[in-house]
Amino acid sequence: MLTIDQIRTACERSEPIVFGDPMSAAASLPLKETFYPLGFALEIETNSEEVLTAVAESWHGFMKLFDTPPFRLRVVVHNGSSSEFPPKPVPRIQEHLASNIADSDNFTISDFAQGVSQIWLTKAALAHRNYFRYFFLESAAMLHISTSYTTPIHAACVEMEGCGVLLCGDSGAGKSTLAFACAQAGWTYITDDASFLLNNRHDRLVVGNCNQARFRPNAQEFFPELAGKNITQRGDIGKPSIELRTSTLHNIATAHISRVNYVVFLNRREVKRQELSPFPFEAAKYSMLQRLHSLPETRRAQSSAIHALLASGPLELRYTDLDWAMERLGRLAVEGK
Repeated sequence: MLTIDQIRTACERSEPIVFGDPMSAAASLPLKETFYPLGFALEIETNSEEVLTAVAESWHGFMKLFDTPPFRLRVVVHNGSSSEFPPKPVPRIQEHLASNIADSDNFTISDFAQGVSQIWLTKAALAHRNYFRYFFLESAAMLHISTSYTTPIHAACVEMEGCGVLLCGDSGAGKSTLAFACAQAGWTYITDDASFLLNNRHDRLVVGNCNQARFRPNAQEFFPELAGKNITQRGDIGKPSIELRTSTLHNIATAHISRVNYVVFLNRREVKRQELSPFPFEAAKYSMLQRLHSLPETRRAQSSAIHALLASGPLELRYTDLDWAMERLGRLAVEGK
């Protein structure tokens, strides 16, 4: 900031007064490109080619599926005050504002009522591309998508002969493993653990990221082809996982969208008898409602979408044998029972 004396002197000398920009409010973002995560338009503005490269890695293969106004992500890359790798960011939401803060140099501020996010990131943080993609880029985009046009469901999704099946459960329930096993057996693979149900529709349409599959390291017990694959930490500091691009798997059919016919909760704990049976409607409903953080009007639409999704009655698949689980799901999809 200029002092009053500096401004006064410049005025007396008829010199131009050039203001500083201590808050980087005028930071130039000359690079602009539009991407389509999960089929929704997203405009990226940035000052870094590296950012655009990372965005392409996350959403390569997605095309426009929905005619919605674009979200905007403004990504400013700066030198910062530290060259150290930042910690895992902490998310917070109040009304229409969300923050995702790692430290004073690396953070996101989002206004999902306006569909805009501002991301500040140091060059040191961007050097860890997975960290940027997982905790900042993809996190901000999914926030907007899940608080505007969709209802996020913690579930894998697979489809057989036009019949979509959501595989629900807590982390570690076996969603990714069962979904991938089904895909290897001829099902169409939609997503491994994050499905997005379209709001304000009557066809129970979900969209997912069929471009990738993530596994816990112990999935090698079921899929020998995963042996020798790199085990990375999600976002460089998250839980360990094996990540595959499904485009490299020639025997897997994929699709970004599916119409859901059945919602199945997985249970591999203390199973005395393998069976497919009804699951309590209220338990299913609240397990989905607890993940919603949108504004009241959108939340009402999401609640209605969840009720419609569960209208045919959620199910529980109790199993210990993966082959039995696939055969039972196949019978459900083909015979409806």
